[in-house]
Amino acid sequence: MDLKDIKGFLYGWLGKQKIGAPQYTINAVTRGGTQRFKCELRVPGHNYVGLGNSLNKKVRVSYPSCLFKNGFQDAGTNAALDFCNYLVRQGLLKSSDIPALEASSLQATTVTTADDSNRGSFFMAGGSEEAKCEEKYAGGGSAGWKRAPPSAHDQYVTQKAEEIAQSESVDLKAEIHGGWTMDNSKKALNEFLQKLRLPPIGYNTQLKEANNCRTYVAEASIYLPSLRKLKNYFVVEIFGRGQGSSKKVAEAGCSTTIVRQLFHLRMLSEFKGERKKSAVTMVRARYCISGFDDNSSYFKLPEIPILIPPSLAERVKKHVLNSGVTPVSFTEEDNPTQERPKSLLTNCKLDQFPDSKAAPPGNISWAPPMQNWNAWRASNIDEPPLAFMSLPEISAKLRGLEESKAVNASMAACREKLPVLQFRDEILNTVAANRVTLIKGETGCGKSTQVVQYLQDSFIWSGHGAEFNAFVSQPRRISAISLAERVASERGEELGESIGYGVRFDSISPRPYGAVMFCTVGVLLRKMESGLRGISHIIIDEIHERDVNTDFILIVLREMLREYADLRVILMSATIDTKMFIEFFGGVCPVIEMKGRTFPVQHFFLEDILRMLRYMPPPPEKRRKEDADLEVDEKDKNLNILTGDVSPELKVAMANLSEKEIPLGVIEAILTDIATRGEAGSVLVFLPGWNEIMLVMNFLNNHPEFCYRVYFLANQSKYVILPLHSQLTGAEQRKVFDHYGDRMRKYISIFGETHRLEQHRTAEILRTPLHEVALTIKLLRLGSVGDFLEKALEAPPYDMIVESETMLQSIGALDRHLELTSLGQILARLPIEPMIGRTIVMGVALGIGSLLCDIAAASSFSSPFVPRERSHTRLSSSQRAYAGDRWSDHIALHCLNSHYCLHFITLNIRGAKRQLIDVLTNQCGFEGELFTDWMSASESDYDLLLSLLIAAYYPNICYYRGKRKVLVFFFYIFTNFVMHFYLSKVYTLEQASALVSKSSVLTPFQGDNFELPSPLIVFSEKVGPTFLNRDFFLLLLLAPLQGLRTRVISCKQLSVISGVQLLLFGCRKIECVGKDLIRMDDMITLKMDVSVAASIVALRPCIEAMLVRSCLNPESLMAASEQDRELCSLLRELSSRRFYASGGPMKDDLLTDAALDPNYDFHSQYAKITAAFNALKTL
Repeated sequence: MDLKDIKGFLYGWLGKQKIGAPQYTINAVTRGGTQRFKCELRVPGHNYVGLGNSLNKKVRVSYPSCLFKNGFQDAGTNAALDFCNYLVRQGLLKSSDIPALEASSLQATTVTTADDSNRGSFFMAGGSEEAKCEEKYAGGGSAGWKRAPPSAHDQYVTQKAEEIAQSESVDLKAEIHGGWTMDNSKKALNEFLQKLRLPPIGYNTQLKEANNCRTYVAEASIYLPSLRKLKNYFVVEIFGRGQGSSKKVAEAGCSTTIVRQLFHLRMLSEFKGERKKSAVTMVRARYCISGFDDNSSYFKLPEIPILIPPSLAERVKKHVLNSGVTPVSFTEEDNPTQERPKSLLTNCKLDQFPDSKAAPPGNISWAPPMQNWNAWRASNIDEPPLAFMSLPEISAKLRGLEESKAVNASMAACREKLPVLQFRDEILNTVAANRVTLIKGETGCGKSTQVVQYLQDSFIWSGHGAEFNAFVSQPRRISAISLAERVASERGEELGESIGYGVRFDSISPRPYGAVMFCTVGVLLRKMESGLRGISHIIIDEIHERDVNTDFILIVLREMLREYADLRVILMSATIDTKMFIEFFGGVCPVIEMKGRTFPVQHFFLEDILRMLRYMPPPPEKRRKEDADLEVDEKDKNLNILTGDVSPELKVAMANLSEKEIPLGVIEAILTDIATRGEAGSVLVFLPGWNEIMLVMNFLNNHPEFCYRVYFLANQSKYVILPLHSQLTGAEQRKVFDHYGDRMRKYISIFGETHRLEQHRTAEILRTPLHEVALTIKLLRLGSVGDFLEKALEAPPYDMIVESETMLQSIGALDRHLELTSLGQILARLPIEPMIGRTIVMGVALGIGSLLCDIAAASSFSSPFVPRERSHTRLSSSQRAYAGDRWSDHIALHCLNSHYCLHFITLNIRGAKRQLIDVLTNQCGFEGELFTDWMSASESDYDLLLSLLIAAYYPNICYYRGKRKVLVFFFYIFTNFVMHFYLSKVYTLEQASALVSKSSVLTPFQGDNFELPSPLIVFSEKVGPTFLNRDFFLLLLLAPLQGLRTRVISCKQLSVISGVQLLLFGCRKIECVGKDLIRMDDMITLKMDVSVAASIVALRPCIEAMLVRSCLNPESLMAASEQDRELCSLLRELSSRRFYASGGPMKDDLLTDAALDPNYDFHSQYAKITAAFNALKTL
């Protein structure tokens, strides 16, 4: 039977079995500029999805037709063949019944293709040009089932989301969780346990210290057998975790987490009692602290005047009316005031995402290595001879290649010395006999480089090399690349033969069979959307890291192992908790333990170094008074403790060293001493961050002794100074492994501070938002987010899952049935935060997609602006020049990336940007022509960019106060001094003093001051203490005195914006509070025509409707309607800089009325604050 009859064969077989007709779905996928066609085949009653991925629906051949009688099968034929092979593996078919894959069974054509992804022999190297498409992945799928009735959980989350949407002044987190807060949860939990006659809860509270900040972490769990009665809930234990500046606060947070989970599991009703007032509010009233107004904001900001030209106002009103939106109108009876405000927001929705088709919970598709399939590209092999070779033929070829290799004797000798060698046979036998194997090997035993080679060699030399393909995941990109290079070198090969790697922005594919791909965990996770067909082994190295992606993959692998008996999984680590992982995999998990190679390390403390080198640091420089008041950290605090047996000179030397500054002089003295003694080897200098690395690099490169350039020009090279950091390119990272000759010494500056790491790291899934995880679960069609994460090694609290689903619903990523919308499909594929991804899609619709991708990519890396010297803490004039006449760090970043294309920092940024654009164009349907705006960005493009940054980073808004001082607006639930951020809606608002980062263009030069065109600023990131404890917030909220020093927040990446931009894209609460007075978020007041403001606010439904249309039909953006073009024009004009306006002079430095009072008693006010502070500490 010919292969071309495979579709008919499958159709007939399914008919005989009375299963139903196969369903073929074909989609075009662009990869590396070449269009391929992906066919998914689904059969009722089977979760497996047959996959074919070929150059066309029809045949396309690049070889002359005279060479082969026929050409290649189409994607549908490949999908049918894949599904037939699945039936064979399940024992439902015999392999002899399936048509054979032969050249004579294929249809011919002589069409030439530009795709060279599978051209030539598979034994050739993949090449680095494949980096562009290695991390792309085609959309996965599962069976086209009819929608099942919404579950109780779906109805519950939808109901809560609708309730929240009806109110703009509700406490969001408390309402989501039934009103349970830290004030009422602990008592309720104790009563709940008493009713069930369960023992009191026991809290495991530990003290953790970092950066001179003490934090208590409380953990507890309760055992409830009654949970088994709940549908789809299989655990009987609820875990809680909380942290705070005291044991009491930490335990209250822990109990709150448990109570909220009980509420969502319908075991507790919502809180019915009276809500406790904020402690800050009670103390304000009790101690009569001046300068606060509980009815609005307690910092009274000046009104900002806004004047919109009548012609523009008329255009805005006409557009919203033509779009079907009616702005909020006002009558004489309304007469809004501060006490009776009227909202300008409208509930109109012009368009919304349709409900997606529901899919039952599925599994990741898997199949062992098979004929005519490239596992690394997840596509069929379209070109001979490999397309027609059987697995035994390929295995014989692989063995022949291995026999012809020249063995490197030195490499072989090194491999034989590794401790792992004596466990080779045990590893091979254990892996062959068990689905999952756990290898615990100490550092230096050789497990990371040797285990996979033992497996690979075993298959090749036994004549089954084509049946082996392995993924080896690493937690960091530098580990994946360096291990791949090392293993390839040991095998006497170049990268791209039997060894390859895949990391973000860079990858080299190995041959399709008998190969190993080293990759990061994130890359492996993205590969799963297309399934793991053609993979025989999966090795997860450094399993103890416990990041979100690792825990996610462990769940997926456990589910795959239950369904696919032939898949083999190996978990490796040096410090793994074997008991936990054995229990996770059902107790059937053999453990292989091996010793490692260690080397003696001698420790010298700082005082020892100063004594041995007789080094005397210079006395610290006296800081200017104005800077001393503005410092974020307590730099003058010296925590050194010396015993009484030290010399006076050592005491002086230790006193001169700052705790917070990098001691360049000490580093210089150590390196000089090593060079003088002439000891061989390299020197590693561990530093806390990228800026510190560059500071030391610049210091050494300009040092007369260590400067590489001076000695190089004099032909007297002695030293090579190299950085090592995750944001460096692969080529820059590989330099640290190069050999520079016996006369050269390498000084390597490395990022890392191991003394701050916990012995057993808390799983990231327990302490980070789950928005991106939820999107990935839905993208892979793994079922309910809660049901899936419940299977984790340490399941996150259920209230965190509800929060993530509600947030994603509020931005339109999930529909009312908790399925991905068109926008959700896009956000799940973009490797960035959902809110930023949503803004990028909005920017594509408005014509500035490339600009936003540039900003999003740059924000993923450390700032490229670094100080040249220790004394230069602020940007230089040349660095500020990139912002031009704009007060914007974001625009400065964009201009820098445009000017420096080949610097290693900007190369990474451009790689990240290219990946974002590739995903949007190749997987989301947007045309590439939509991303050329960066080449000719206009002033209006930059104006619109700043507007959209508000949508991306809101509520990160601050108010400029002069010099480096700003007021940050916090939106949170303030209960018992713990802050919980929630970024989708604004419900509670407070102010806090903060500082502009010194690396911002908005920071004046030393001693200077300037006035910004607008006091409103959007920023990307807040940086503060490790834990925002209660003392910190009390100082922020209660101290109206400039002289009171605090560890305040620093704002990074800032841009000046106008009130109109904030009105359009930022504020979630907009009210008229008087004649021509518009109050935003209870904080910022605009003085402008109310009807004009209402018309501007009415543009929001128009913007949302454009976003919906763009996601549903991306191709339509190439021919935008007149209505959409007018909307884009209006948004550009309203974002113009001409609407920048100052709020007028500040009443005083803290924006309070109290200090203007001539009878204001400074000392009395300070005494009240001190009493209030002490009272709050006792609550």
